Amino acid sequence: MKKLSALVIGSAILLTAANVFAYDDLTPVEAHDAVVYGEAYILDVRTEAEFIWVGHPNVDNVVNLPWKIERGGELIVNPSFLSDAEEIFENARDAHIITMCRSGQRSVDAALALETAGFSNVANMLNGFEGDVNKDEELGYRTLNGWKNSGLPGHTSSVGADDYYQD
Repeated sequence: MKKLSALVIGSAILLTAANVFAYDDLTPVEAHDAVVYGEAYILDVRTEAEFIWVGHPNVDNVVNLPWKIERGGELIVNPSFLSDAEEIFENARDAHIITMCRSGQRSVDAALALETAGFSNVANMLNGFEGDVNKDEELGYRTLNGWKNSGLPGHTSSVGADDYYQD
């Protein structure tokens, strides 16, 4: 009986610890609706070039803050990412922030960093802006899921100087 109790208590501790950093995953449609009908922000963590030339969501409350930046020909984690996020969101650590990248990996890293820094209402947009590569197509275009492939509003190059991150 003692072993069973220890197992139950140990499992409860592990489950609690696993949920300490439990950002939500949202589909692109859910992210769109949270911004358009709620008070959420999309934090686009792609590079400035991706934001401008590939495109970005055409809704209010979209901010470009790259998770990685180019230094000496390599992409490195942006050393000012967290301090810039604090400035952008005016230290409102309860702001509803939805991280987004091209296909979903950088946004996960950024969401975890934000939660670790104390932001309490963070979500990750699944499949990113461009979505996944269609392995059935010969050229491997990103034609599956994502913001663009969900038919959500997006635009390119018509941004003003204040709309994107400038290193």
